[in-house]
Amino acid sequence: MASYSAMSEDQFLCSICLGVFTNPATIPCGHSFCKPCLEGDWNSSGDYAVCAVCNTRFTPTPTIQVNIVLRDLVESFKGASGSGGAAVDRPTVAPGEVSCDACLGSRMTKAVISCLVCMSSYCLEHEMVHNARFSRHQLVRPLANLEKRMCLNHERLLERYCRTDKTMLCGVCDAHPEPAHQVVSMQVEFLAQKAQLTEAQAEVKEKLKATWKEAEQFNSSFLHCKDVATSQIRFVNGFRLDLVSKVGLICDRSNIETCRRVVEMKSTASCRRRVLEDDITALTSRGAELEQLIGSSDSFAFLNILPSLPSALPDGVRGQCSINILKDQLGNLLNTLMKDIDKLLKMGYLSTNGYAVPEIAVVKEFTVEVTPDPSTAHPSLLFKRASREIRVDRRKMGQMFPLSAQRFTQVLCVLATQWFSSHRAYWEVEVEDWTWTGSGVWCVGVATKSSMTSRGVDLTPEKGFWVLVHRGGKLWPSTNTTPVAIGTQRSMAHLGVYFDGLERRVSFYDANFGHHLYTYHNVPTNERLFPVFSPDFFSPGDNPANHIMIVRPLTATNHLRG
Repeated sequence: MASYSAMSEDQFLCSICLGVFTNPATIPCGHSFCKPCLEGDWNSSGDYAVCAVCNTRFTPTPTIQVNIVLRDLVESFKGASGSGGAAVDRPTVAPGEVSCDACLGSRMTKAVISCLVCMSSYCLEHEMVHNARFSRHQLVRPLANLEKRMCLNHERLLERYCRTDKTMLCGVCDAHPEPAHQVVSMQVEFLAQKAQLTEAQAEVKEKLKATWKEAEQFNSSFLHCKDVATSQIRFVNGFRLDLVSKVGLICDRSNIETCRRVVEMKSTASCRRRVLEDDITALTSRGAELEQLIGSSDSFAFLNILPSLPSALPDGVRGQCSINILKDQLGNLLNTLMKDIDKLLKMGYLSTNGYAVPEIAVVKEFTVEVTPDPSTAHPSLLFKRASREIRVDRRKMGQMFPLSAQRFTQVLCVLATQWFSSHRAYWEVEVEDWTWTGSGVWCVGVATKSSMTSRGVDLTPEKGFWVLVHRGGKLWPSTNTTPVAIGTQRSMAHLGVYFDGLERRVSFYDANFGHHLYTYHNVPTNERLFPVFSPDFFSPGDNPANHIMIVRPLTATNHLRG
């Protein structure tokens, strides 16, 4: 068995597959190959067989027989290796990998460890031999160029580190350290530096996370600004076209009326011209008669004809056609035109303070879906139809409920699930089954979350409410000063609410006719604002009608979340 251990693996390799023989066969030239490899090679060579090593031709093709003696030697060699052939199939070295320094021959075997004491790398087979003799040596993963880990002065392993010079030292260098130099083992410095890098890595991750968040916020803000700019351009263009259209209609009506007045004046002037011509003819004839009579020298004839002359002269004044009449009428038309434009100002379509209040057709571009949130509602409110229909439970009216920051308990209100801050939104509310006498008391608008703790029924901006209140047949802005009624709105049952966080205002519209009703300016946006609804926030005696308030399920078209 000692002879087997002295054999080299290269002696049992097939020249075709480069592996250990499997059923080896020897051909007449003396070379041996695996039988399957030889059969495959000769089957592809054509009419004659050729040795893959010496290129000897054989005609005819020899019969391939297994070399029993060689086969037994191969099997014995595999058995002597102790791994049944697995040991001889050692992995070869790929580009960039470290080879075993103990393996000999043309086949380089891949190293699995490197010894920092021996300054050599070993394959799995030689690692077992090394570890059996040198169990205390320091082993690491396979390393190339181990000579670079040697001290150039003392040819010893570099295993110490000078923190002062930031250089690596061997044991001999460390035996003669320079004064005040701090020297530690390389492993200690490795762990210390690794800990610092771990902290730096954690800091980099935090900064990367913050940077990603900032980038996302920037992208979100950029897209939001882009959408706002696009909407603003669309709004301005729509406002311009609508304004031009409205002013154009007013001017067209004025021009039509002016032309009609001119036609009437032409007809009147023609009639008056004919009357004046008749008066001129009559006066000319009378003048001729008078001239003839005055020139007469016959006193008898003069006195005899004089009584027959008409005593009254033709009234030339009734035929006067003053141009000032037409001028006054045109001036009246101009005044009417200016009053119509001033009416647009008073309606809120135009504003004299430098900005425009958009018409309802424009604000509907920002329609959003709004749904009341029953969790914020006063206990006396009931909800139906997916919480969009709100009514009052009269059986609970008049009961006292404790103050709560989670829901309304002092006023019959409810907030929506949606909230707004720096964007635009439009929604609509209907009120049904209320008296035509104007006794209904209800309100719609926006409110803050903190408004739920308000006491009393003064829903003012100071308490977090920006609403329109219907009371006494009129709509009132709920301000801390004396409110001014917008007008009789007993037929009003359909309101549109428009929130503009960019301009900080809340506008109200008659959704049936598209008229602008009222606008709150300088609405603070540092706190979230919620749509608020109240079908009845006074006592039953003040509001005898059992109203139903419906939040219309409009389709969202351009909801810009800030």
